[in-house]
Amino acid sequence: MAWLALAVLLAGASGAEAAEVDLRERLAASVPARMQRDGVPGLVVVVISGGEAVWTGAFGDADPEAGRPMTADALFRAESLSKPVAAWGALRLAETGRLDLDAPIGDCLTSWRPPDPVSAATPRQLLSHTAGLGLGDYAARHAPGAPRPTLADQIAREAEVVTPPGTRFAYSDTGYALLELVMEDCAGIDFAAWMEREVMRPLGMADARFDWPGREMPVGHDLRGRPVAPYLYPARASGGLHATAGDIARFAAAGMAGTPNPVLSPAGVAALHRPVADVAGLFGIAAEGYGLGHFTETLPDGRAAVWHGGQGHGWMSHMHLVPEAGDGIVILANGQRAWPLFAAILREWSESVGVAPVGMSRVLWAEPVARAAIAGLLAVAALCAWATLRAWRPGLGLRLAAAGLGAAAAGWALWAATRDYLFLYSILPGLWPWLVGACGLAGLALGLFALAPRRAR
Repeated sequence: MAWLALAVLLAGASGAEAAEVDLRERLAASVPARMQRDGVPGLVVVVISGGEAVWTGAFGDADPEAGRPMTADALFRAESLSKPVAAWGALRLAETGRLDLDAPIGDCLTSWRPPDPVSAATPRQLLSHTAGLGLGDYAARHAPGAPRPTLADQIAREAEVVTPPGTRFAYSDTGYALLELVMEDCAGIDFAAWMEREVMRPLGMADARFDWPGREMPVGHDLRGRPVAPYLYPARASGGLHATAGDIARFAAAGMAGTPNPVLSPAGVAALHRPVADVAGLFGIAAEGYGLGHFTETLPDGRAAVWHGGQGHGWMSHMHLVPEAGDGIVILANGQRAWPLFAAILREWSESVGVAPVGMSRVLWAEPVARAAIAGLLAVAALCAWATLRAWRPGLGLRLAAAGLGAAAAGWALWAATRDYLFLYSILPGLWPWLVGACGLAGLALGLFALAPRRAR
């Protein structure tokens, strides 16, 4: 029986190794082509198995203009991947007795006196995006070394209550900025210093920091592929982390079930991953719930997965974990056009760990829908052009409807073409110009069809 058990274990181990090798080969073959197709300059991927990083792949360029290739140890802006790391810091404060997760934040704050009902919110609600605060000004960016408002001043300008605290999920950068202020007032120490001393260095995140790193980084690229100058946000807990993919992988490994770590108790880690609120809207496409700093979903085999991603001006990040199995993946890119690429990688990774594609892979659904919409809009444009040339004049009602639809389509296309950021651009980096152009063309054709005079016979 002992030999049989050993044989089963060896077979399982060899199967897992074969799956890892297969994933590496598939990513090495598919990632460069997808990067070129979507206009993503550079990427680093880390695959985690058995609670350890087993493979790291660096693709593309850190700086295409300078011809500098991407390297595995490149330092990235982690953007909203800062939130789960900040959540570990908050739980560390709670477990050391310096922060009551369920007490009103007004009891602890000294740097800023929040108005009601903000003062009644709790750190747990800030951590779970249930404090009722709006998203905030995600475009508030400042050059390193340039003057910027204090965190308290920034929060005072941004703090908008959109729902009573504790009622529902509402993703909020402002909430995490306020959490940062609460943590500083409770700990009596700078947020970045606390995170470095109590969380990141103990977890082996040697290059990670919430302050400006002062070292060479890849060059970020926006949704139109343009280089982005270095910047800092007024807040750090919501999106100010700088880290390598290896740093994020070590952080992810610390959250695996049964993995001891020097920062949090198993109960503390479990609390981070336990759903607090249901997630709806756009986030609901990829997630079922939100815990403390982590999105949550249940895989088809019944296991729980947790994840978080980040998108900033020129940068994207993602971390996905199956804590019970010790499996995970980290993806960092120095381009803002990477969502479909991330979704394709996550689909490949999901298959390698034996589950149906995780929720984030649903981003890829947008592509066939967009192609169908483009084809439909071009067909409308062609039909209207044919009818106009044939001088077919329908009744007044149909012409008014065509004029209204045409004005709406052309107006939306003109408006969309002048936007620096739309969610649509993120999930359709290669197709959105075609979609906007087809919509504008259909709008113009509808307008001409409605207004063209009848041809003399």
